[in-house]
Amino acid sequence: MRALDRHTIDVVGIPGIVLMERAGLAVADRAQSMAQDTGRRSALVLCGPGNNGGDGFVAARHLADRGLEVVAVLLARAADMKGDAATNLAALRGFPATLVEAPDGVPADLWARPWGVAIDALFGTGLARPLEGVFAAAVDAFNALPCPRLAVDLPSGVDADAGRVPGVAVRADATVTFGTARVGHFVWPGAGFCGVVEVAAIGIPQAALATADGVDLLDAGWVRRAFPPRDRGAFKNIFGHVLVVGGLAGKAGAALLAARAALRCGAGLATIATERAVAARIEGRFPDLMIEPLVEVVGDWVKVDDATVTAALAGKTALIVGPGLGRHPGVDALLERLLQSALPMVVDADALNGLAGRPDLHPGPDSVLTPHPGEAGRLLGVPTAEIQADRIAAAKALASRLGAVVILKGAGTIVAAPDGRLAVNPAGGPALAVGGSGDVLSGITGALLGRGVPAFDAACAAAFLHGSAGDVAASGLTEHGVLASDLIDLLPTTLSDLLEGKDAE
Repeated sequence: MRALDRHTIDVVGIPGIVLMERAGLAVADRAQSMAQDTGRRSALVLCGPGNNGGDGFVAARHLADRGLEVVAVLLARAADMKGDAATNLAALRGFPATLVEAPDGVPADLWARPWGVAIDALFGTGLARPLEGVFAAAVDAFNALPCPRLAVDLPSGVDADAGRVPGVAVRADATVTFGTARVGHFVWPGAGFCGVVEVAAIGIPQAALATADGVDLLDAGWVRRAFPPRDRGAFKNIFGHVLVVGGLAGKAGAALLAARAALRCGAGLATIATERAVAARIEGRFPDLMIEPLVEVVGDWVKVDDATVTAALAGKTALIVGPGLGRHPGVDALLERLLQSALPMVVDADALNGLAGRPDLHPGPDSVLTPHPGEAGRLLGVPTAEIQADRIAAAKALASRLGAVVILKGAGTIVAAPDGRLAVNPAGGPALAVGGSGDVLSGITGALLGRGVPAFDAACAAAFLHGSAGDVAASGLTEHGVLASDLIDLLPTTLSDLLEGKDAE
């Protein structure tokens, strides 16, 4: 977005003050609507020392001109304002708004007034450091206001590039941003501070927007590209044969969830390869699946036979390793043998923990890893809190270190490729916070890999379909009691809606 701003001003020739005018006007429109909902025609506008403050001055001017009672508070010295922001500060003085110059902090009496809307125009996308001093105090008081809160561009205190929140930050009910959304609007924890995000057009040329570099925000288009119409003469082998390795005693359900999800997402065939005793117990109970004994567990030891593994891999087009695999002695030897396969694979659950303990092992370039934050932390050797503090950096580091595509699960799931491509998933929510949900994601991803979909595309489509199924489940079952098996049952309906262009978001 910074590059787009420069292009529009320096190359296209639209002055920055014109872009600021249109931005502030969009903020005023949204703020007026929010104030009307409260029945109070008043607005408090907190303005910072830069261009975000300039947007606030424009919004304050338009709101005052429309008859609202407006108080604009500048948390800086007016004499220090520069450029377009200074021009709009001067223009505001010609309108019926109250301007309070408050470099030492917002006057206490302003926090007690019954505002119709409060607007945060302190800092936008240029701030990555923690807020301090009068700004931190103002944000704390702003968050306590009992009126709707609107952020300009991005809630102050949220890092636009990574969604980090290094200190206090504005908690907005809505955010108006300009030209394009920012990463921080959709990556957590920052996304949790933004409320409803509205992207306003301010004059950035569409041609420039279409060709700009950036991070992909996943949508139904990824799913449609991964699920093209089938030829009427097609047969099952065309759609791949997925092998799920795992489901040892006590965790057979994990492998079953992954295999069933793979079939629901178009795999022609799915086989579970597990320990001999488990294979005997589940044989015939799940008629859609094939079952193969792969290992034998003697005492606490998993015995691996290379010839048996080779036979199990024969004829398969994708591998899912990890769901219900366990951490018994001998599992690492099995994992090492499977990683030698040339098959596209999904590495999940206990297989990820195996990789964390064996830094010499690396998945192939057609692999997709699906860690949750705890697993990501073990792979990178850092605390989970560090992963969550900067999820973009963590996903990029994992993809680079392991040479594979990574789906970093969690709120605002991130997909990262070793070549630097990034995507953020807006679909999904707390309904997915249930055991087995990740196994379903692995099954969806494995089905796509088995049909020859490239790893990054498969990961993106799978993440959005999985999240969308979670949203559908939450709408019907509430977000409190969704089961992983519910997600599998809802995959056909969800997929049908997405293929028809009915985006679950």
